[in-house]
Amino acid sequence: MSSDFQHYSFRMPNIGFQNLPLNIYIVVFGTAIFVFILSLLFCCYLIRLRHQAHKELYAYKQICAVCLEEFKPKDELGICPCKHAFHRK
Repeated sequence: MSSDFQHYSFRMPNIGFQNLPLNIYIVVFGTAIFVFILSLLFCCYLIRLRHQAHKELYAYKQICAVCLEEFKPKDELGICPCKHAFHRK
């Protein structure tokens, strides 16, 4: 019974980085491009959120919603929940 089993010794060839098959390069390059695009989309999303927050902060019109006069630099403004600005006095 022991004669039925033979011992085989296999050795993996020593493959250098230059000898890798083309499909390995495609997988590595595709993964790098995918990560790059994800990071680019994330950065664009953060820039858009920051721009939107800045826009909401200064989104008040230059004209009072109640009396329809233009705001002056030292006017005290009230802000409605709908983001309309008006003179306090």
